Amino acid sequence: MIAKTLKLRYRMTNPGVALCLFSFFLLSLSGCVSKGTHEAMIQERNQIRAERDQLLDEKARLSARVVETEEEKEMVSKEAMEAQALIAEQQKVFENLEATFAKEREANQVKIEMMKSGVKVNLANDILFPSGSAKLNEMGIEVLTRAAAELKESPYQTVVAGFTDDVQISGALMAKYPSNWELAGARAASVVRLLEKEGVPSSQLLAISFGENSPVESNVTPEGRSKNRRIEIILRPVPVTMN
Repeated sequence: MIAKTLKLRYRMTNPGVALCLFSFFLLSLSGCVSKGTHEAMIQERNQIRAERDQLLDEKARLSARVVETEEEKEMVSKEAMEAQALIAEQQKVFENLEATFAKEREANQVKIEMMKSGVKVNLANDILFPSGSAKLNEMGIEVLTRAAAELKESPYQTVVAGFTDDVQISGALMAKYPSNWELAGARAASVVRLLEKEGVPSSQLLAISFGENSPVESNVTPEGRSKNRRIEIILRPVPVTMN
């Protein structure tokens, strides 16, 4: 027992042994610190990779958005050019019709308007039809023949609408035109037939009846009723497929 105690004291007091023990202790501490540092480095590396991937995804999204924006700009530019071309074409038709009906415009028999939906020509019934009739008179044939020369050059839909006043059909006319619907529709159809005869494609023509509806003036006075009896020719910018 005494011998073992003396050996332990010798080891503790021996400088070489003490140095070895101290070195082993430091190596143990160094191993623990290195392991913790390694885990921290791995965690930091993973975080950097995640942030990098996020930045790459954001860059990809921004690049895709740039492409979409350029495509949208091109589309808007194309639509703007098409709209300008359409307006220019409508303006040309408007000016040509004004020149075609210069005499009738001065006599307040024809009115031409530029609208968002196209060009409208308002023709007084008196220059087209006898009272209570859907048969074109000589002046109506001449006026519409001039109109056809312009209308057949347009590729757009040509709507011919018939309107009457609110005076009800009576007498012998009721056998042929039971109401203002039929009279207005027959007048619109007569105009369409003449335009077609003069070269306006039938696929481009449309005849409709408003009857006594949609008056432009009051039906109380003769002047107002006269203005309500009319034919409107509307050039709508709707491309039509020709036969």
